[in-house]
Amino acid sequence: MNKTQYTLTALCFITITLFACKHKTKTLNEAVKAESEARSDTGTIAASSVNSNKLIVAGKSIGHTALNEPTNNAITALGKPDMADAAMGKSVSVWYDGHNKNGYTTHIYTSTDMGNDNVPRIKLIRVSAPSFKTQNHLYTGMLIPDAQKLYKLQQLGNFKLNGSNRTLYDDIAAGIAFDTDRSGTITGIGVHEPGKNALNAYMAFFGEVKSGK
Repeated sequence: MNKTQYTLTALCFITITLFACKHKTKTLNEAVKAESEARSDTGTIAASSVNSNKLIVAGKSIGHTALNEPTNNAITALGKPDMADAAMGKSVSVWYDGHNKNGYTTHIYTSTDMGNDNVPRIKLIRVSAPSFKTQNHLYTGMLIPDAQKLYKLQQLGNFKLNGSNRTLYDDIAAGIAFDTDRSGTITGIGVHEPGKNALNAYMAFFGEVKSGK
């Protein structure tokens, strides 16, 4: 083989090698990208999902307690309430975490459709524990602007809880309400029937709610 033939052979070999490497690199990058996308579509979402027993679903349920189910179902799931009050077909039940009045609470407001349905049914569920979360990871302890990014909230009014000022916000159409302290920190999250605001339930829970900002 003369010098010219050797040079041409070497150039061909280098060209083929570079093409093969380039092709292999592209394939590898595509594989890595596909694997990354697969993990994003499955593993990451699955890992960040909220357990059903702690899931807040606007307009539907909190944990395994659902709107419009009989009050007795909640008592079966949560046990005997630490406090209960009823009058004129309406009732309030409260559970304290560890039966400690200073702990986190679960409030349930029920109503009876007298003459049509004599079974008391759940109309609003409120929780204050941060372990309860929406699927988009809202929970108590966060700030109200975080919720306002995800829900069309209107300020329904103000009330007092243990002498401290609270503000009530509600996405009436979605069926989810948030109460906050003076700093704008979410102190409670409630779910109710879509299209019906949280005002009556909050008045039953905490007394007078003054409308306005």
